[in-house]
Amino acid sequence: MPLILIPVLLLILPAVEIFVFIKVGQAIGAWKVVGLIFLSAILGAALLRFQSVGVIRKLDRDLRRGHTPEAGLFDGFLIAIGAILLIIPGFVSDVFGLMLMIPFMRRLIRRHLASRITVTGFGNYRRGFRRWRQEGDDVVDLSPEDFERQKPREPPRPTIDHRD
Repeated sequence: MPLILIPVLLLILPAVEIFVFIKVGQAIGAWKVVGLIFLSAILGAALLRFQSVGVIRKLDRDLRRGHTPEAGLFDGFLIAIGAILLIIPGFVSDVFGLMLMIPFMRRLIRRHLASRITVTGFGNYRRGFRRWRQEGDDVVDLSPEDFERQKPREPPRPTIDHRD
């Protein structure tokens, strides 16, 4: 997505929200629109609380099994974005926020982005850290402080003990 689209969307979205507010207000009345705005904010906060418990359980289950928790982390991220969209006043943002609360929609988004995003992680185990390997993962990213060239060690010389 070109970066120029972000400012354009930030200008267009409020204009679309205002237009929808006016049309809905003409159809059902101004006080009902205000009530719907408050109702969607309360719904967003409640859904965030309810669905985040499920995400935390999924993350815990994946970590206990030793699996990479990328699905749970991504779901948690989308749930937080969906809740924010529900809390922000506006009917268009509410539609997108509700879509992000549906598990099927989150799976579709995750599948669409899976080919473009690489997830790597580290797990804490009793004997230190073990790196989760992904298929085709052959890159180790080190900072200059973590890497130091050393001369190869010479093998120890064999010794003979004549104290028999």
